[in-house]
Amino acid sequence: MLIDVITLLQQKVEAGTPAERQLASAILEDVREASRLTIAALAEKANVSEPTVTRLALSLGLEGTRDLKLQLAQAVAIGGAYLDANGDALFLGEGRAVATICSHAIKAISDLREMLSEELVVEIGGYLASASQVQLFGTGGISSLAAQELEFRLFRLGLNVVTQLDGRLQRMTAALARHGTVVIGFSLSGGAASVVDSLSIARRYGARTIAVAPVGTPLAHVADHLIAYRYVEDGQAYKPNSARFALMALVDSLAFKAAEIIGPPVLENLRRMKQTLTISDLYDASVPLGD
Repeated sequence: MLIDVITLLQQKVEAGTPAERQLASAILEDVREASRLTIAALAEKANVSEPTVTRLALSLGLEGTRDLKLQLAQAVAIGGAYLDANGDALFLGEGRAVATICSHAIKAISDLREMLSEELVVEIGGYLASASQVQLFGTGGISSLAAQELEFRLFRLGLNVVTQLDGRLQRMTAALARHGTVVIGFSLSGGAASVVDSLSIARRYGARTIAVAPVGTPLAHVADHLIAYRYVEDGQAYKPNSARFALMALVDSLAFKAAEIIGPPVLENLRRMKQTLTISDLYDASVPLGD
């Protein structure tokens, strides 16, 4: 079982015995190094006895020193970027926030442009344009955002769109799919269990399924079509993930192509919405539709 050993050690620093505090502090000072040291070397670094290391491991609810080293290694593998980060190392200077965010957003979109073929966008846009219903699933901050944004873009075209972010509702909605339904699942990891299950369920009932996920992942394997996308972290722990800029560009590309394929009926839908919104005295007709 995966344990948040870092939090447990932080608690020991605050409320452990003097020896536990000393040892926990030494480990947290460099978790990566502590995970590699022998028990004797770790005890020497913390200036405690080897039995103290064993007692600390047991007091954390672990099976012993071997389990402690395993948990430390896992903590480094999972959250190493955040364990290594420090404010001084990531400070880019005054006035650099805007430049940093914008440059990484541009790079994320540029990388997507290299990955995404126009032919695939045309193909998926055609499926969306002719769908009797479009189901969109995403779990997690960025994937959920992409699913919701695509719904916002597609319903204005007159398409029947439903978005589910809750795992149970995703599976329930997928069970109502049939021939003519198009289902798109978003997952940057490609392993979101509820999204994987939902595409599998929808496909079983005859839906056309599309995954936005990395190649070779569980979600990619259960979909009829794959929009392959993998975001590589840039190592700046304080900066928000730039993948959402790429996914917004992807979403807009799909919506744009679907609108082109549907043709003039889209314009009438947009005209009606603009007319309805402009009726309000508080609405400025010059702003983009829906903003």
